Amino acid sequence: MRFEHVEIQRSRRFDYIRKFDYVLMIAVLAISAIGLVFLNSAQYDKYLDHGSKAMTVQVVGLLLGIISALVISFFDYDSFKKICIPFYAVNLLLMLVVFLPGIGTESGGSRSWLNLGFTTYQPSELMKLAMIVFLAYYIEKANNEGMTLKNSLIILGGFAIPLGIVFMQKDLGMALVYVVIFLTMLFVGKIKVRYILGFVCMGLLAVPFVWKFYLNGVRRYRFMGFLDPENELYFDYTLQLRRSLDAISSGGLFGQGVGEGEMNTSNRIIVKLTDMIFTVICEEAGFIGAALVIAIFAFMLLRMVRISSKSRDLFGRCIVAGILAMFAFTIFENIGMNIGIMPITGLPLPFVSQGGSAMLTNYVAIGFVLSVSMRRESGLFDT
Repeated sequence: MRFEHVEIQRSRRFDYIRKFDYVLMIAVLAISAIGLVFLNSAQYDKYLDHGSKAMTVQVVGLLLGIISALVISFFDYDSFKKICIPFYAVNLLLMLVVFLPGIGTESGGSRSWLNLGFTTYQPSELMKLAMIVFLAYYIEKANNEGMTLKNSLIILGGFAIPLGIVFMQKDLGMALVYVVIFLTMLFVGKIKVRYILGFVCMGLLAVPFVWKFYLNGVRRYRFMGFLDPENELYFDYTLQLRRSLDAISSGGLFGQGVGEGEMNTSNRIIVKLTDMIFTVICEEAGFIGAALVIAIFAFMLLRMVRISSKSRDLFGRCIVAGILAMFAFTIFENIGMNIGIMPITGLPLPFVSQGGSAMLTNYVAIGFVLSVSMRRESGLFDT
């Protein structure tokens, strides 16, 4: 019996190595490596306080993220059903904790961070994944049992509650990510069109509220500046974009060289470690370097499309679709706001922009995708 147990364990390890999605992992590691190179270039500035700390936090987040992805991928994603509710509840609680004085902290006009002393943590990052797994579970349940009133309310509430908290935190970029994830999962989850349209109509009712109470002051001027960048009334609010476009155009075809970008080294690119890291890439690596980054991202996303389409069940398909939507929208929005085709929302470029909690969350998401990818054949690693 003991010999058979050892053989089973050895077989599982072999299956893990054989079924591991090396293609996806290599693409993600390649993007992360490029991110470290240009983050190091962006933070190497004598006028930038705590520049070296940005690199340290990023490397720690990367290492913890890789370990997390490997550990998560070892478990059958079906086991996530058992923890989806507590996982969701804990992250929801952490999102509320940011409103406590002395614990929550504000950055970029959004109160969405926890002050841990040695670093800060953004609960809404991991909440994206908690919401994805939670919704995937109940969408599959709705497909099996029918879209009952109970299932409808759970699915809507599972999305609307964290979205409402994000709005309270004044983080529009994150709110948009939540909306895109939700709509994508409804579509992939085979929810009937009339239900999707119903959810969309309820969302549209919130637009006047968002415009009046959220898009006010500086946020509204920035948005109007995006719509009418030549209007002198908004010049002060479009400085970030104008400098970004100047830096991108100066990069040319091959760039000015890593660490040699004139606007980067003179610290004229605003929030270059987070929002505008793609601008640094364009200035120093040129069109060729920027195109390479976009190509790797596109390859990663297409790989996820394939994984989702070949998932063994709806639960796995919805998990990967939600994560795919999260990455696709964030990448498009970040690059778009750098080149002026999208409004500036503060969304970071995944695996590239500064942010330990974002890096860790991104790799946890990759761990979920790997778990689904490795178990396209029913029965693999079943216990």
